Amino acid sequence: MMGRTLKNIRGFIQPVTFFIPFTYYFFLFAVAAVLTNNWLNSRELITGSSFGDIFKLLLKTALWFVAIIILVAMISALVSFLVFLWKKRKNGVRFSITTTAFKDAGKDSPSQKIHIAISPLLKPLLGFIKLRLQYDEKQYSEKFALVQDNEKKLISLNYAGDYQWNLPEIKEYHVEKLILYFEDLFQFFSFTVALPVEDRFHTNPFAPPVKNFNISPRKTEDTSSRIEELKKVEGEYLNYKNFENNDDVRRIVWKIYAKNKELVVRIPEVLDPSASHAYIYASFFNGFDIAGNSTAEIYFLNYYKTMLWGIYTNLSKQGFVLRYIADQQTPTKNFPEEQQAIQYTISTSNWQEDKTIKEFVSSKDASVIVLSSLCKVEDVAPLLENQSGYTMFVLIKLSNSLQSSYLVSLLQWIFIQQEKNELEVYKTNWRLSLLRSKVLDNEKKLEALMTKHSKTLIL
Repeated sequence: MMGRTLKNIRGFIQPVTFFIPFTYYFFLFAVAAVLTNNWLNSRELITGSSFGDIFKLLLKTALWFVAIIILVAMISALVSFLVFLWKKRKNGVRFSITTTAFKDAGKDSPSQKIHIAISPLLKPLLGFIKLRLQYDEKQYSEKFALVQDNEKKLISLNYAGDYQWNLPEIKEYHVEKLILYFEDLFQFFSFTVALPVEDRFHTNPFAPPVKNFNISPRKTEDTSSRIEELKKVEGEYLNYKNFENNDDVRRIVWKIYAKNKELVVRIPEVLDPSASHAYIYASFFNGFDIAGNSTAEIYFLNYYKTMLWGIYTNLSKQGFVLRYIADQQTPTKNFPEEQQAIQYTISTSNWQEDKTIKEFVSSKDASVIVLSSLCKVEDVAPLLENQSGYTMFVLIKLSNSLQSSYLVSLLQWIFIQQEKNELEVYKTNWRLSLLRSKVLDNEKKLEALMTKHSKTLIL
């Protein structure tokens, strides 16, 4: 109870401190100036000599000079602050925030930064403009200054640049407020204004190298689009049908007969010159209680998203039209390219407990089924038993994520600084977790099950 009260008090006081008009630099300078002035005035000078008068005159001159410089710097920051308030009242302020990917020299893996653009914004003379973002319901970023784009103009009202933000998750973040600080060149004064915004940005998964594998298209959506090579697809809507008098007895599925005493036959395959669509079913189902486990909730989810995106980009090179089927509702957003939309869908997906892989996957048209170590064996087994032979099952072993050098690349990509320290935190949490033995046991059972079948891949 006491801890919650202190947290609420801190949550109330923290935003108020953002609007204090001077910084602790000014406080330290003021204390140092007063102590220095008192010390100099208390020194005994030679009585009757002109040195004492000259010394006091120089001291007053220095004080006035410093005061004027500080006043000019303060006025410059105040003018920029007032101009922005006027523009804000006129609803003339534009704000945007996106993520950009880049590759530093000497680094093998790329990373991404936040790109922020604000206009119009007048920068104080030789001063600074700093920002703070409120996001995801009362979460605050650190106070930061942008690494600005190259700007040749002496005076520009467009303020834009990049920021490397310490964000631990691949997901969509909702920005609710922009807090701007107009500071003088000495950073003594800080005039603050809060700008309500409704914007969002998302961190994307990158595509790590994954093992190559071939797939077969299972469905056709547009018969006017033909491909050069004939591909095998199913002849009818279902994989099996009841046995009829004119059916070939060699197509009877004896496994089903032994289990249910029903005679069914596998539907003959046909060669369709229009088959070019490959459906990818990706399951984010979680069959375990992972609440409070940061390794499972955050890091494993990040790993699964990046591996899934790596699979998608790898398959997109095979020339088929890919259709990504999600197992949950995700936010909608318009993109110029379909791949960007799929990447956004993967980024905004989460572990879910509502739809098992058995309830989600449609075996009649799935070319690839991707699942994680959190899927239950009893849900996966029926799908493997009834696979038609043209569906590839891919298991992403989440435990592999904590044993690969790929970790550093992932942590760098999602803005984490001091990657090795963060990695050790995740590893330690996982070693001490009661969830670990349950997930590893389920993972071994899934791996053993999949090795009994063809058309399976374990990553």
